[in-house]
Amino acid sequence: MSRNITSQRHAKICQKSATKRRKVFDSSRQRAEGTDLPALKPKSQGSSSTGKAEPPKKPSNWRKKHNDFIATIRAAKVITRVMKDGGPLPPPPPPTYDPDYVQCPCCDRRFNQGAADRHIKFCQEQAARMPTKGKLGDAKKPPGRTPDDGVRHWHQTPVV
Repeated sequence: MSRNITSQRHAKICQKSATKRRKVFDSSRQRAEGTDLPALKPKSQGSSSTGKAEPPKKPSNWRKKHNDFIATIRAAKVITRVMKDGGPLPPPPPPTYDPDYVQCPCCDRRFNQGAADRHIKFCQEQAARMPTKGKLGDAKKPPGRTPDDGVRHWHQTPVV
């Protein structure tokens, strides 16, 4: 019988606590209590009063990343199976690019926004300093050493 009373009491208290919302605890306000610090405003008001608006978030492209990941796993399984059986390897899957990445106009590499800002500036300076670095056909290579360039090597017989 006492078990029934305690379960009724539990149900009553549980119902009450489930419907009541608790206040969010702010530890910074508690730390500031009793000090000379001015009363802090809630964070939602503080950010709007400073005038700094947060940039809007980009829509998530998790589905594309997930599908690319699944395709990579499937391609790896196919290659593993073919290598085990000893058949010819299938062609590699086409490369996928993250749409959030920015492509460098100088070297065609891709970076996230922060790294792209730094890299593109650096890469343009490098390209301006060494314009022939990326172009293999235009670059003049110094002639290589010939066997008779006047240098004696250890494997040559000494001249008497």
